[in-house]
Amino acid sequence: MITEERRSVLETESKSSYVELCRNTIWPSLRASGGRVICMLTGMIGRPSTHLLQMTSYADLESWQTAQGAWSINRESLLRQESVRLLRPIASRPKDTVPPEDRRSVYGYRKFFISPTDVSEFVTCSEEGIWPRIENMGACVLGMWTPMASVSPSEIVLLTGYDGPAHWEQTRFTQGQRSNSNIDDQLWDREKALRERRAELTRDTWVELMRSTDF
Repeated sequence: MITEERRSVLETESKSSYVELCRNTIWPSLRASGGRVICMLTGMIGRPSTHLLQMTSYADLESWQTAQGAWSINRESLLRQESVRLLRPIASRPKDTVPPEDRRSVYGYRKFFISPTDVSEFVTCSEEGIWPRIENMGACVLGMWTPMASVSPSEIVLLTGYDGPAHWEQTRFTQGQRSNSNIDDQLWDREKALRERRAELTRDTWVELMRSTDF
């Protein structure tokens, strides 16, 4: 399984036309080639709304190559620039099919930079330590990936859905949030230990909030 990360910078006032073109023309062609659109997001906090991110999953490199013909349609009047790279999933997400109840209106797109030797432990800390609590609070992890190319330090991409910026803030790991939320002590303590370990593994990280075009 591979995932295409496509970043598009649109001309001013062209977002609605571009999204309509994708939904009505490009996405059906992608699906016919075996592609599955995981999400399309627009900049919200960290990037302007003219910046789009689309994540599309494919079974293999051959199906991805076949699907590239869908993008050959004339889009030049709508686009300023575009970049594409291939990622590979490294965790239990993304799911094979993302059900409607897993989708959220706002997503945190977070990057981490870690040693290539720490990827497996980093994933364990995330899946077993951090994800259970935030999903208990209504967030939903969409996926975790790393680029197909081997580089050092390794880059980790994490997409997590929230009901809005306020909901994102509510899920932060602070003592104040513990007092205000009904979180099991064992769940909290396990996260604390694994979160601290993940922080030790992390050389750098940053996050931007993006809005789903589904809402």
